[in-house]
Amino acid sequence: MDLVVIPGGTYQLGWRFASPSGVHVASDAASAVADFITRCSAKRSASLPTFEIARDPVPLADLVGDPYELEDVATLGRLCDVVDELLARERLRVPWEDELEAAAGGALFPWGMNVPDGIPYGNETSFTEHKKPNSLGLHLLADPYKVELSRTALKFGDGGAAICGGEPWPLAWLALSPSFRLTDGDISECFVETLEECHVRPARRG
Repeated sequence: MDLVVIPGGTYQLGWRFASPSGVHVASDAASAVADFITRCSAKRSASLPTFEIARDPVPLADLVGDPYELEDVATLGRLCDVVDELLARERLRVPWEDELEAAAGGALFPWGMNVPDGIPYGNETSFTEHKKPNSLGLHLLADPYKVELSRTALKFGDGGAAICGGEPWPLAWLALSPSFRLTDGDISECFVETLEECHVRPARRG
């Protein structure tokens, strides 16, 4: 597995931004963005040691098989325990949320502060930067239908909720923000369905 070294240091993480420009204060989008922000990880400084993390995420099904056949797994914590047991054979583990956010880099997004046009799906946008490796060389999923597993939340997507739900711009893009997170409470009614598009980016202490 190709691992990227993430330097140790103090990282500024979580939602620490103004509302995206272009969102009118009195619009439905403004209300949706305000609700979105409450679901992001809190603004914080995190001191992390050097660690290694996979350049490419691995589909969860490649590790555990069909998620519909997982027994006694109904929470993210229990899922992480199962995956950790499998990864431990290679001295790897599920990353912590701070590690995933730090590895994603950037600001509001890995590519910076720009909120692109359209939606991040198929040919529904002229933007392409989200499909390129980030500044640290990681290949991020770039598709909000997909999510990545951390020890405390799912990251880098919303399972397609904004697109399928017809949410206003820029909600589908904001789901790709490293600060956005899905917890057990967000996915309790569709836990296994969410795992169909779940990926794991194994990590290891450097």
